[in-house]
Amino acid sequence: MTPNRLVPTMLVLASAVLLAAVACGSSTTPTGAVDTANPTAGAEAATGEGVPVPYIDSQFHYRIDAPGRMAAKPDGTAAYVGPSERLEIGIIQGTTAVDSSALATQDIKSLASSAPAFHQLSNPAKLTLGGYQVTRFAYTWNAGMSVVTGKAIELTSVRYYLLKDSKTVAVITYGIVSNQFDPQGADDIVSTFRWQ
Repeated sequence: MTPNRLVPTMLVLASAVLLAAVACGSSTTPTGAVDTANPTAGAEAATGEGVPVPYIDSQFHYRIDAPGRMAAKPDGTAAYVGPSERLEIGIIQGTTAVDSSALATQDIKSLASSAPAFHQLSNPAKLTLGGYQVTRFAYTWNAGMSVVTGKAIELTSVRYYLLKDSKTVAVITYGIVSNQFDPQGADDIVSTFRWQ
């Protein structure tokens, strides 16, 4: 084959490989979970890990390195919902914020009745993470049906409670498809959280 014909042939082959990779990668995309505002947010780097995207919340004065571009909502929460992982942050203010264990117990009861196929994996436990005293628990749940496979999408989520003071707590929920869940990876994301 002459050099002039070799280049177009290689381009066609490279395009075919790229299209096959994209088609294979879409098999785990949950319904409504694609970040349509920024489809490349959280794209994997050459290392295979997600590229962190800094998020700074000017209303509640915190920052975190998210797995994709976070979007603030009118209710004061912020969220990233990607093809295989999610990160949501809500702020609770008032006298109930001081008891993170009670908040966690209340949330478990609420999730048990509202999250499809909810299964608690761990009880609320206290630990130090990123320099903060944190309460956390883990659970699995059904996040809908895959449009590609028609099967239920099971997410493993960890909910964290990080106190700022006696009247403010951040509630951070990180979730990822269960077959990709790594507890250390979840802790690593939340350990980038900082009150400002």
